[in-house]
Amino acid sequence: MEKKELILAVQEKLGYEFNDPRLLELALTHRSIAREPRFNNERLEFLGDAVLQLTVSTHLYRRFPDMPEGELAKTRSLLVRESTLADIARELQLDAYLQVGEGEKRSGAQHRDSLLCDVLEAVYGAVYLDGGFAQAEQVILSHLPHWDAGELVRLDAKSTLQEYFQQTTKKLPVYALVEETGPDHDKRFVVEVRFDGEFLGSGSGTTA
Repeated sequence: MEKKELILAVQEKLGYEFNDPRLLELALTHRSIAREPRFNNERLEFLGDAVLQLTVSTHLYRRFPDMPEGELAKTRSLLVRESTLADIARELQLDAYLQVGEGEKRSGAQHRDSLLCDVLEAVYGAVYLDGGFAQAEQVILSHLPHWDAGELVRLDAKSTLQEYFQQTTKKLPVYALVEETGPDHDKRFVVEVRFDGEFLGSGSGTTA
């Protein structure tokens, strides 16, 4: 894909048109191509992470006026965790647009959650520099999962289960990896949970 076509395609996915498309180009450039910090997306990633944290914190503060600080922090961690951001990046097809070196391309690095999370944050940083905080906030919130406060227990089931057993029995459940499928860049895992030898259930996902 030509550079101009790439920029247009990403802008359409984002729902934002850059005044300076070079910022978006930089956000999509991995250090495996350009080692110098000013020519790759690492500095934009640093900036985008801060913009993302502030945007999500402000959003939750306004949306849930009665939610205590601890629950706000838990909800924010769910919204900005690596797996959530990687899923957003895939929806935007950033894995197809991220520019990586030949070695990383052969290993499928551009499909890894960690790199996808980084490039998404870099894109957010680029939007912030190009259009200001209000534009970055709009872009971020337009792709953020719209979770309700009541969904926290289901979304963070492992933490909830840990807390329950810790409070009621002072013991923790045991997790066991029972299945691993897929190529290295797109692994799927199935994990079982047991307590005192009793099978409680299983779940699958991209992390074990």
